Amino acid sequence: KRLPSVYEIGVNFANVDITKEDIPVVPTIHYQMGGIPTNIHGQVVTPDGHGGQAVVNGLYAVGECACVSVHGANRLGTNSLLDLLVFGRAAGNHIVANLDTKAEHKPLPQDAADKTLARLARLDASTTGEYAQDVANDLRATMQQHAGVFRTQASMDEGVRKINAMRQRVANITLKDKSKVFNTARIEALEVDNLIEAAQATMTSAAARHECRGAHTVNDYERGADDAEFPLG
Repeated sequence: KRLPSVYEIGVNFANVDITKEDIPVVPTIHYQMGGIPTNIHGQVVTPDGHGGQAVVNGLYAVGECACVSVHGANRLGTNSLLDLLVFGRAAGNHIVANLDTKAEHKPLPQDAADKTLARLARLDASTTGEYAQDVANDLRATMQQHAGVFRTQASMDEGVRKINAMRQRVANITLKDKSKVFNTARIEALEVDNLIEAAQATMTSAAARHECRGAHTVNDYERGADDAEFPLG
């Protein structure tokens, strides 16, 4: 009676009557550590080629898409307030303070939109292939199996091979409905296109880190002692 939404969730998503059965629970991702690199003002930064960082003029990122590197290799729940409020305010203040500098953006190249338009054209031209939902389900299952809470080196290496092979399936996704208006299938196909990039980066970097650090727990390796220069989290 007090939590009717929980009852509905159990029925709709797990086919479980929670008045008679336990709700099945499984660990899953709730936050992606890392993100768009920024400085403390929310300005996006990029390597300058000399071991330092260069500001991308006029481009800001705040919130959970950004990475100011204040959390290290792990982050507790609700600590996102730091990213959202503190650096959100800092970015807003910096934008206001620098509006009068008249800094000019670099002109966009003529082919700036070509890659994006090619993604849309590929989906419109597709006549055979898999639906985005089927590929997305397999992608989720693969990441859950090989990049879960507790990992092994062999499992991660296998995950890298599976994710790499899945790229071709993503490239061959087709649309049954090719309409341009409120087409959720088109949105999902584009999302899977983005997900394979994130999955490959996550899986490859996890397999390459032969240690336990922060939330990266590998059963094959002992968690070493913490140190001031490179805290383990």
